[in-house]
Amino acid sequence: MGRLCVVSGDDDFAIKAKARELAWELCGGDPETDPALEVIPGTGDELKFSEIADRMLAALRTPPFLSDHQVIWLRNFAFFDELSSALEAKSAAGEVARLLCSSLPPEQSVLINGTGLDGRKSFSKKIKTAGAELFLLSAPRNTDRNFAENRRHRLQEACREAGKTIAPQAMQYLEEIVGGNSGTMAQELEKLFCYVGEAPEITLADCRAVCSRTPEAVSWAFTGALMERNVRNALEVLDTLMRQGDAELRVLASVASEFQQLLQTREAMRELGITRVNPRTFDQLPGEVRDKFPENHLLKLHPFRAYKMCERAMSFGDAELAGILKSVLEANRALVSGGGEPRMILEQLIFQIAGTR
Repeated sequence: MGRLCVVSGDDDFAIKAKARELAWELCGGDPETDPALEVIPGTGDELKFSEIADRMLAALRTPPFLSDHQVIWLRNFAFFDELSSALEAKSAAGEVARLLCSSLPPEQSVLINGTGLDGRKSFSKKIKTAGAELFLLSAPRNTDRNFAENRRHRLQEACREAGKTIAPQAMQYLEEIVGGNSGTMAQELEKLFCYVGEAPEITLADCRAVCSRTPEAVSWAFTGALMERNVRNALEVLDTLMRQGDAELRVLASVASEFQQLLQTREAMRELGITRVNPRTFDQLPGEVRDKFPENHLLKLHPFRAYKMCERAMSFGDAELAGILKSVLEANRALVSGGGEPRMILEQLIFQIAGTR
């Protein structure tokens, strides 16, 4: 029986990357040099759906020529819904759907990639029953329960595959700027791997040197400068922020979130009975304390990151944090209502948060 590989989901970058990987596997090397490969464009830019179905049906019915095998790649297919609906139709599309729901000849392999395949429909279930290898790749969402953990695992795994370790602060920086976008993650990591060369570890300085000045990166830098009470750095980052346009409210939301997290960290420290911290605090925390407070969010973090969060939180008092959050809320209201020039509002916020101790 031949192989049918279908790659879909909603993570376009990951889908295309997986399809390229499978194409190399099915062709036994570079697909560009395999005479047995036939590529059919599936985006709809070059062909209508009916024309794609006609070409696909002709390819499925044509035996291998000048080769002992055949690889058909329906690339970047944009019509999974139409193909699913055509399953019972008397048309070229219907015939293609029925052939894919049957066992392929042993000398024939088919690869289809594209977003939008609905795994609940009968077409998906039938191709899977017929032996299809189905890969459904979904982009992680920040509303997912394990979003942060999964993103961190993906970053760590990519670094491990490249033979690198990554410093905790560098990991935190990357987590902030890449979000859940696998394309951004791959691009930023590739730049980092080239930049560090033979160095065994990726540092925060490396990330700041080469990672794109995305809105997320600027937001991270601005918030970090405020937390470190570094007025000069905050004002420098503000210049970049203002050039990006319409980023003020997004950055304020990030600032509010970070300072709310510091309040939560102080509460978590009180729960654990922590009044002072050092890099070994969470490695040396007694087991009975861990067992008593299993849901404490500090215990779910990497020990060094938990230490750094506590260190930051201890530089602000509860009343001071409450005052900062009030200032952020007032700045947000001013920006929304047009109650002042955005740069002046943000400069005032910088001095309110970072200008005094």
